[in-house]
Amino acid sequence: MGQIRIKLNPGRCLSLVDITNIKYEVRIIDPSGKQMDVTPFVSQLSFGDADGELAAHLSMTLTNQQVGGKWIHQLVALGTPIYLLANGVEVFRGTVFDWMTSTDPLGSVDIEAYDQLIYLFKSEDDRYYRSGQRAIDVLTDIFRAWNIPIGKIEGPNVVLAKQVFRQMTVAEMINSILKQGKDKGAGEFIVRSEKGKVYIRKAMSNQDVYVFAYNENVQSVMDRWSINNLVTRVRIIGAEDEEGRAPLIAVLDGDTKYGILQRIVQNSSDDTLADAKQNAKEILKEFGQPEKDRTIRCVDVPFIRKGDKVKVVAGTLNGYYQVVSVEHNVTSLTMSVGLK
Repeated sequence: MGQIRIKLNPGRCLSLVDITNIKYEVRIIDPSGKQMDVTPFVSQLSFGDADGELAAHLSMTLTNQQVGGKWIHQLVALGTPIYLLANGVEVFRGTVFDWMTSTDPLGSVDIEAYDQLIYLFKSEDDRYYRSGQRAIDVLTDIFRAWNIPIGKIEGPNVVLAKQVFRQMTVAEMINSILKQGKDKGAGEFIVRSEKGKVYIRKAMSNQDVYVFAYNENVQSVMDRWSINNLVTRVRIIGAEDEEGRAPLIAVLDGDTKYGILQRIVQNSSDDTLADAKQNAKEILKEFGQPEKDRTIRCVDVPFIRKGDKVKVVAGTLNGYYQVVSVEHNVTSLTMSVGLK
């Protein structure tokens, strides 16, 4: 269980990576502005990306000892910058949002930290964008308005209808724009904070792909299928007339072997019929097959993030999958990975 295969860039063969030598290090910026290594005080540590959440998170328990005349809980106060490194490579950068002390035999401090995208999740705004602007430009404007340093925004490079956001969280605005881009056929894009900058990349665009296999580095597999949220037919209706009637414009069928499970799409005045049909196709693409909830528990690879492509050959899984969530347990050097 100490090695993991990695499928390298095109033209290069599979390689083995020894993950037994992974060394984590936790650093903070203390109240005096000095960098401090708190790794010796860490008793439990996990971090990762949750499904449906914009910001990455970190949970940590430290023994509450005195260092240089101050207690650990004073050094990791609310708002403290925190960095997590794996073999010298930064894998998390965030801010302490919550801490709690307890009087167990050793005395401990529990903290919760999030990367900078948490501010977009917890903040509301009002914004307006005229029709005809590209999604990539709207996203750039939002990040600049909130002083989020931009690494690279690769898309979606599609033209949007008028955008009116009223009393919405900034994260909801971003997710709405990404969904509109996907509905228009631009594909799925993932938002991540890396080393203090925001990146938006196409899902599964990583070239180096980790390979997980049973009896090599996978401990368990969970594979659940469901048709509870299945959509097999989409009806497109037009704008209402004066009496409130909306005409039927088109009907798109998917795989109806499980019966008719229908969703309605209304073609707004700002969108063309082609846009509405593309939206319907995206709905059938996303919801037209049984929902599959897949999770593997395996050895920890600290560099895997939500949106990455991995290969899994274990249990009923055999192929390439997108990471939709990942929780790295640094204490046990294992991780739980949600897949689709």
